[in-house]
Amino acid sequence: MKFLLRIAAAIDAMNTLIGRWMTWLILLCVLISAAVATLRYAFDWGSNALLESQWFMFGLVFLFCSAWTLREGGHVRIDILSSRLSSTARIWIDILGSLLFLLPVCLLIVLDSWNFFLIAYQTNDGSANPGGLLWWPIKLAIPVAFILLSLQGVSEIIKNLAVLTGDRPLPEFKGGH
Repeated sequence: MKFLLRIAAAIDAMNTLIGRWMTWLILLCVLISAAVATLRYAFDWGSNALLESQWFMFGLVFLFCSAWTLREGGHVRIDILSSRLSSTARIWIDILGSLLFLLPVCLLIVLDSWNFFLIAYQTNDGSANPGGLLWWPIKLAIPVAFILLSLQGVSEIIKNLAVLTGDRPLPEFKGGH
């Protein structure tokens, strides 16, 4: 179990690092948004590439912070039910939910979005707007982010099994949102 816990810790560290770096895109998106508005109203100049870059950054934040959010226990839970259950029952619900729902859905999305990316890459998919960006690179982010989310799901399963075997203390349940 100690070896598996080291793997879980490495996954946690990787997704935390990626998530923290992705949050800087929020600041960059705000700055670009301010620049776009200033350029449009002060100089009557616009850029489709700048507008699309905001969409891409928001998408990257959403995609790449989902694994970090899972690690932090920030995904929505049905607290009205789970708060009445024992810690062990909540852990079993998390394990079964990850095995039956999270991991299969992530696998399906990875497989489908990989094909979505390959088609976009092969056709050099880009914006229909003049001066817009290539779209295939952002489409690659979808399967990559869901691979990271599934790895985080595996990490959470490992940590929950470690709690059940006594190799790790009971987690502090943070409640839903």
